[in-house]
Amino acid sequence: MIGMRSMGVLLCLVGCMVRSQSYPRWFLEQGSLNCGLTAVGYSNKGFYKDSSASQAARDARQNLARQRMAVVAGDQAFWTTEAGTAWMGGDLTVSVDSAALRTAATATGKAEIYFGDDMIISLVTSSGCDLPDSMKKLSGMPVEEPSWVHGLLSTSSRIYSMGVAPRYFYESSSWEAAELMALLGLAREGGDSVTAMEKNIPGSGQQVLNEHVSVMLKDFEIVARWFDARDQVFYVLMAADRRNIAEYPAE
Repeated sequence: MIGMRSMGVLLCLVGCMVRSQSYPRWFLEQGSLNCGLTAVGYSNKGFYKDSSASQAARDARQNLARQRMAVVAGDQAFWTTEAGTAWMGGDLTVSVDSAALRTAATATGKAEIYFGDDMIISLVTSSGCDLPDSMKKLSGMPVEEPSWVHGLLSTSSRIYSMGVAPRYFYESSSWEAAELMALLGLAREGGDSVTAMEKNIPGSGQQVLNEHVSVMLKDFEIVARWFDARDQVFYVLMAADRRNIAEYPAE
């Protein structure tokens, strides 16, 4: 039999898991900002509020350096069946110029800070512009999924990629994991520098696809974020101009 105290803890855990948090619009609609290249950083809440905020701002500046230029390289494998395609794993790495990261870590400048329930979020911009008040307002996470979750609109000049991640103990870890998957998707969609080797499995209608990726990405950006409270899934939409995704090293 579950006692009243245990039942209260259980209800709290369930309630905390599905609760709806509010976020600044600049976090949910980052692609709508007209401030040049923008980046977000995270920090888990610590005992010292100012230190945690500084850590989030430093993380945002380093992410801005990464978005300016990063190299994605390595291998990954996919298993294709009649039911669809599943990712089997890979050893892809994301490399950033170490000097740029050091410079970003010590850089100063205006940063937006938001103190959430579970984490601290910071926004920095390449232009240092002031955000309109409308983008600083808090907004609850939409219940209905946005159209981009099932309909990416890549064009001849621009590529979009969606990253997905489950809920981890720290919410910031979930957002970061979804952002990384979106970045790997951009590299894969780059096209020209992706080489693949297919292996057919006789009599099964199945294929194993091994891909090698070596891509440099410049000025990629996060467009939007969404959290599916029902299924506990985090979504991130990322984009880059096709001209900013190229084979590395260039021939």
